[in-house]
Amino acid sequence: MPAPLRLGIAIAMLALGAPTARADPIRPQCWDCLDKLIMQLPADNPNEDPAYEQGLTPGSVLPALMQCSLDDSEIPTLQQVIGIFTDAAVNRGGAAYVRDHLPEVAKLSAEDRAKLVDGATQDLETTLRHLVDHNCRLLLQSHFDEGAGRNWLLHMVELGRVPERPYQEGSR
Repeated sequence: MPAPLRLGIAIAMLALGAPTARADPIRPQCWDCLDKLIMQLPADNPNEDPAYEQGLTPGSVLPALMQCSLDDSEIPTLQQVIGIFTDAAVNRGGAAYVRDHLPEVAKLSAEDRAKLVDGATQDLETTLRHLVDHNCRLLLQSHFDEGAGRNWLLHMVELGRVPERPYQEGSR
């Protein structure tokens, strides 16, 4: 299993209160890389929703941006796991659904499957959000799909670079 996916699972478990040890220090984020990913999104979001942007504070967005992985090689496995968690949430299958379907993801170890089932048992929606937030490309696309505009995402990245700078409508 790729190391970044293991890190994502560890982050999810840490957020859910499971005891884990962090062996590697968190690396500084490549903010220029995030800018490039955002610029790959369409300039205009037909689903842009100012209420979505106003409803999210930098404090709720920046932690995921600071820690997300830029490794696109993990996306196929993450998408499989995210699909299982999404199906479990939509179909109300819960942790049992996750447990029954995770063996379909060949790249997950038994230990990782057990951690994911534990996360689903504790809080399915929170674990799903952490899985999406693990990869920068998936995280940014998720915000875009949910109503964020490209300029707002670029501004969030600016805030990550310089945390004390407040958001002003129309900046950039």
